[in-house]
Amino acid sequence: MRLLFIAAVLVMFSGTVTAQMIRNDSIGNDPAKEGLCASRAKGQTVPFEIDSRYVASERSLHPDATFIAIDGLSPQLVECYLREGTGRYEPASSSPEQSYWHLIKPKQFEPGINTPKGISTAANVCLESARTKINHPNYDHTVFTAVVEVSLGGPKYHPGAQIAGKTAQRYDIAVEGTYFYKSPPGPDLVAIRFSCLLSPMLDLKGFLAK
Repeated sequence: MRLLFIAAVLVMFSGTVTAQMIRNDSIGNDPAKEGLCASRAKGQTVPFEIDSRYVASERSLHPDATFIAIDGLSPQLVECYLREGTGRYEPASSSPEQSYWHLIKPKQFEPGINTPKGISTAANVCLESARTKINHPNYDHTVFTAVVEVSLGGPKYHPGAQIAGKTAQRYDIAVEGTYFYKSPPGPDLVAIRFSCLLSPMLDLKGFLAK
């Protein structure tokens, strides 16, 4: 019965009716229960927006429901309440971003880093910066080793990491690669590694070459 009700709610909120989105700090979570929910969800909580009608619908079933969002490789909306089967106030369900909720993100460039065109656009911003700042003669070609968004789940490109001499923040873009230059009369090329840290709108925040 519970699963059928959730399915009906999701259908309702994925329809053509305009969502009534509110911030997480306006949904009336109890602070103590929110802290307990976060600790038992074992994740880093982050700001989000959610459809107020979804919150009201869920709390009609569970008046003590708390909603939090945790970030990582896949952001999740976590709902906690006192579960009859365990007798514990704990996570009862989780769901990835969809029509009735989403993380609050800074303004980002289009079409976005998760598209082939977006990756190419970010790489070219760094490429032009590297070409100007290195200023080495006889350019041959470039190889990119990373064009990624900084995320909480990233083992290397995560908030707080030092990238291109700067401290990375969530949703920044990290670009790394190697410039190759001809070096006559020898057959080998000169290799210069570089890295860029770009803002979510692709402004250059840091550049490092070695």
